[in-house]
Amino acid sequence: MSEKVASNVRNIAIVGPYLSGKTTLLESLLSITKAISRKGSVKDGNTIGDGSPEARDRSMTVEINAASTKYDGINFTFLDCPGSIEFAQETNNALIGAGAAIVVCEPDPARVLTLAPLLKFLDDWEIPHIVFINKMDRVCRDETHCKSNFGEVLEALKTVSKRPIVPHQYPIAKNNQLIGFIDLVTEQAYHYHPGAPSDPVAIPESLKAEEQAAREQMLEELANFDDNLLEELVENIEPPTEEIVADIKMELSADLIVPVFVGAAEKDSG
Repeated sequence: MSEKVASNVRNIAIVGPYLSGKTTLLESLLSITKAISRKGSVKDGNTIGDGSPEARDRSMTVEINAASTKYDGINFTFLDCPGSIEFAQETNNALIGAGAAIVVCEPDPARVLTLAPLLKFLDDWEIPHIVFINKMDRVCRDETHCKSNFGEVLEALKTVSKRPIVPHQYPIAKNNQLIGFIDLVTEQAYHYHPGAPSDPVAIPESLKAEEQAAREQMLEELANFDDNLLEELVENIEPPTEEIVADIKMELSADLIVPVFVGAAEKDSG
């Protein structure tokens, strides 16, 4: 395989505990990238993953499911891995052959603790990985509860990860629902829209303090591996967006940090 072709190929494992929503996330990724014309659901038993009779009967992943798609000129192959403990070895085998992993977790601090063996494996094998906090729509009943829950989940993740946990997004809640997120790199807020791209909007006034605190946390973690960024922060110089993006790419690919994203795969949010 030529170097050019290889640079356009990504093999990504989707991992996480049983019922965290891995198969739904895969279905969402395939749907929004137009790899499939109609999104299935685990409930209806018509997803691309979990296609075997045993998986359908149990409503759970029992083997590795692979599916490919293309986005922004890059060819992705996603490996939907079992989350149940009895299939842990099969998941570990898939991870060793993957270039990176998406760790899917539920927005429950107590459930985050079940990620400890998986994150240890990823850390021990130095496999780059991000965390996707799924099902955020179930806990963002109001802004206050959404703030506290997100913070608690981040703190729980820090206790089970040897790598620094770096928030990349901050959730936005309103009228008893999750309505969008703030990109902490660009400081741009977005509103979700079912079946359509998110709209850029102004950061809500009520979240500006929290956004600033989360962004400072992100920059401080990145600066631990970039002296130039550290100098800029010490001198109160606002780092360019391009520099932050380059740092995240470098530090993620070197398995130095764990970026955290939020959303709700069932609704294609995030």
